[in-house]
Amino acid sequence: MRSCIVKSYTEYDICDIGVPKPVKTQELEEALKPFACKEVYDKYIRDIDIRSGNKVSPYDIKASNSISAKIPDSDLIRLFPILKKAFPGLQFRISGQFIYGPGDGISEHTNANDPTNVIYITYATGKSKFSYRFSPNNDFIDTYDNINGLTLRSFVASSNEPFTHHKVECESGYRVSIGLRYVQL
Repeated sequence: MRSCIVKSYTEYDICDIGVPKPVKTQELEEALKPFACKEVYDKYIRDIDIRSGNKVSPYDIKASNSISAKIPDSDLIRLFPILKKAFPGLQFRISGQFIYGPGDGISEHTNANDPTNVIYITYATGKSKFSYRFSPNNDFIDTYDNINGLTLRSFVASSNEPFTHHKVECESGYRVSIGLRYVQL
């Protein structure tokens, strides 16, 4: 993994595939920032999927435990043109649109059912992290969100081993996360 602080954002290249370089980063940041607050978080339906008693498997395709608020498609529509401007060299589809509040997170999973290159774009107002590993026998590698700024993470969601096992924890503040499945043009 390569980590790099670029003038206007932090990036993590988890699988050494390169992080797509955004343009108009200020506009992208300004579009995500309003979602990262208690008022917006509270107005959306919280997705609480806690399966007590069920052991979390590191090979889960989708997380078996999560707490977040989902940004509805009706509000996501206004972000789409900004994302297209920010990443003109990508053909993408949005694969996740979440706001995590204090104490929220999502358990370890692989997304092996949807193999593609992935970029997560986050804006966080407090301490939060994205952790990953390539084998359940390894320790997690923690990557922390830029507070009051953008963080970009790219990796490969593979249908075969080695998987990119990953999870999210939001300790404080609010964390907006937009996932894109992409191919570079």
